[in-house]
Amino acid sequence: MLISPITQSAHANAVIFNNADPALRTLALGVNDAGHLNIFDSSFSTTNGNGGATGLARLFADGTWRDATSPGCLCEGWGVAASSLAGGRFAGWANEALGSGGLTGGLFGSTTTTATSQIDLAALPIRVSHAYGPSLAPNAFQGNVSIVNTGTDKVTDVVYRRVMDWDVPPTQFYEFVSHFGVEENLESAGGNVRFASDNGFATSDPRSYPYEILFGTIDSNFFQKGPSDHGSVLDFAFGDLDPGQSRTFNIFYGAGATLSEAQSTIAVLNPDVWSFGQSTDYGSGAADDKSPTFLFAFGGVGGVEPGETPDVPVLPFVPAPGVFEFPAPTPRRWFDPPFVDRFDYSLGSGDFMSFILPPGFGTTIDLYVEDVLIASDLLADGVKEYFFSSDFSLSGVTAFSLRDISPLVDAADSTAFPTFLDFTPGSLGLTMKAREGAPASVPGPLPALGLSAAFAFSRKLRGRVKAAAQ
Repeated sequence: MLISPITQSAHANAVIFNNADPALRTLALGVNDAGHLNIFDSSFSTTNGNGGATGLARLFADGTWRDATSPGCLCEGWGVAASSLAGGRFAGWANEALGSGGLTGGLFGSTTTTATSQIDLAALPIRVSHAYGPSLAPNAFQGNVSIVNTGTDKVTDVVYRRVMDWDVPPTQFYEFVSHFGVEENLESAGGNVRFASDNGFATSDPRSYPYEILFGTIDSNFFQKGPSDHGSVLDFAFGDLDPGQSRTFNIFYGAGATLSEAQSTIAVLNPDVWSFGQSTDYGSGAADDKSPTFLFAFGGVGGVEPGETPDVPVLPFVPAPGVFEFPAPTPRRWFDPPFVDRFDYSLGSGDFMSFILPPGFGTTIDLYVEDVLIASDLLADGVKEYFFSSDFSLSGVTAFSLRDISPLVDAADSTAFPTFLDFTPGSLGLTMKAREGAPASVPGPLPALGLSAAFAFSRKLRGRVKAAAQ
C-alpha cells in the first residue's frame, strides 16, 4: 500500500516530499494531524518560513527551501459544514493561525512521501479524510479528500471550505494571485463552487462569509491580481449525504520553476479550479513569470464526482515511475493509469469482480490472468461490462493484465486509459503498473474454463498507432 495505516495521534504532523530519494526532492508539504498545512518540524525547516515552518515549499535554484504558505501567518486550513434533519447547522474546521473547532478524535499516519488524516465532526456524524501523496505531475502533491456520513440520518447541504494565504518568495506578503475555472464551475453553472475570492485570511469555518481583499475577486476568474498580501478561499457545495454515503474530490499543491511550468503542470492534472501565486519582479513591479509559480487546485468539483465517468476518473498517487496506487478505492468507479500498451492491475486485499474498457480503443485488447491468456480482442466501448465469474468462469481474481492496447496510449495524455473496475467492498491497495513496449507473455495452458482454444493460443501481430498528445 502507498499509505501506511493511520495511527492514533493526540497531535502529530509530518513533512512529506515528492520523492523518497533525497537527491530528487524538489517539493515539501507540511501536514498537520487534521489534514491542514503549516507545521514546525525539527528535522526540516525552510529559510523564509515563520520560524522555519513548512507549508508548501520548493527547492530554489540557489539550493534553499522556501515556503509559500507559512511566512508571516500560518493561514491555511479547511472546514466542513452541514445541516441536521433535526435542525441547526454545524461545522468542524482546522487552521493553525485562525483557530480550529468542532472536531473530535483523529487518526494520523505518514511515510516519507505520504500523509493521511482522519477526523470527525463533533456535532454531526461526518468523517473527513485527507490523504496526500505524489501526483501524476512530479512537481505537485495530490490530496484525496473524502467526506462520509457515518450516521443513520441524512445530513443536508454539505459544504467544504479550503483557504490559504499566498506568501510567495522572494516577495512574500507582496504577491500576485490568479484564479481559473471559478466561473465555469459555480453552482449556477452546474458545478460545486459556492464561493471563491482572494481572502486567504478568512476563517476555515464555512458558516462565516469570507468576503474579499481586492475588489473583483468574488466568484470570478482573474489573472495576476496584485501585488498584495492575499490568497485564495473556495467553498464547494456537495448537496446531501444519505447514511453511509460519501463525497470525494482532489486537492493539488505544487510549484513550477516558472509560470509556464506551472501551466504545464495544470495541463497534466486537468483540475476544474485552480489558483496561482507569484512573486513580484523587483524591476518592473509586475508578476515575475520567470520565478517559481505556486499552484493550488481542485479536481472533481465540476459537478461530477471523480470516477463517475471516464472523462473524470479517479487519479492515482504515483510513488514511482509507471506505478499508480489507490490506497482505499471505492468499487464501481473509473480509475486512470496514464501510460502505454499494457497495464497490470492488482489488489492488496479483496477480489476483482468486473471491468469496463474505455471507448476509443477498438477491439484489440487482451485479458491475462497469471500470465494466462483468457480472452482476445475485447470490445472497448465504455459500456460493455466484463464479469470474471460469468464471462470468464473465474473467481478469486486478485490480479490481471490488459495487454496489446491499440491504438497505443500516449504517455503525454494524463487521462488516456481510464478503466472501470468493480471489486469486493472493503478492498484495499489497488495498484496499476504500466509496461511500455512490454512483450506479450507466452500463454500457458488454460485451466478447464470451457473457452475456445482459439481464445487460449491464437495471437495476432498488431500494428501500433500512437495517439497524438492532446
